[in-house]
Amino acid sequence: MHKTLLAAAGLAVVGTFGACAIVLAGPVTPIKFDVGPVASLLNPHLSQNWQLFAPDPISDERGVVARIRCRGTTTEWTDISSSAIARTQSSRLFPDRESRIVSNALVERFAQDDISKRLETKGKEDLVPSDVSTQRRAERVLARYAALRVPCPSARDPDEESSAVQLRYVVQPLTPWSKRGADAARAEPRITDSEWIPL
Repeated sequence: MHKTLLAAAGLAVVGTFGACAIVLAGPVTPIKFDVGPVASLLNPHLSQNWQLFAPDPISDERGVVARIRCRGTTTEWTDISSSAIARTQSSRLFPDRESRIVSNALVERFAQDDISKRLETKGKEDLVPSDVSTQRRAERVLARYAALRVPCPSARDPDEESSAVQLRYVVQPLTPWSKRGADAARAEPRITDSEWIPL
C-alpha cells in the first residue's frame, strides 16, 4: 500500500511537470492564457523554451558598443558586450554573470511577441502596439552599464562623471546551415545607433 501511494504521488508530480512544460513551451493558445499563471511556477529554474530548436531558432548574433560624453568630450566606441562575455568565459567553475546584464537588456530591447511579428509580416504594422517603454528601460540599463565600464577620458579628474551615453547595436545575421560553405551567403551586419541617453 505504501509503495502504491509513493508511485501514485511520483506519477502525479511527473504528470504535472510535463503538463506545465507543454503549456509553457507550446504555441500561444487560449489554454496558455487560462493556465499560464499556474504553469509559470516552473520559472525560472525549470523553464522550458524552444529558442535553440524551433519554431524561432537563433538567427543572429547581437552586440552593443557605446561611447560616453564627459564635459563636452566624447570617447571612442567601446565594445561592452564582448568584454562581459570574456569575463564570463575566464572562469569555468565560478563564472562572472555580468554578461547577463548586457544579453538580457539586448533581448528586452529587441523583443517582439508572436502576434506582433505575424501582423508585421502581413503588412498590418498599424495594428502593432509600440512598446516604447520596454525599449527605453532596456536602453537605460545598457547606458548605465556602459557608464560604469567606459571611463571618461580626462586623467586630471578621476571623479569626472559621464553625462550621456550613445549606444550602437550591431546585429550579425547568421549564415543558414544549408549555405555554410558559401562565402556569398554571409550577410553584412546591421547597425543601429540610439539617441544620446542622459544619465
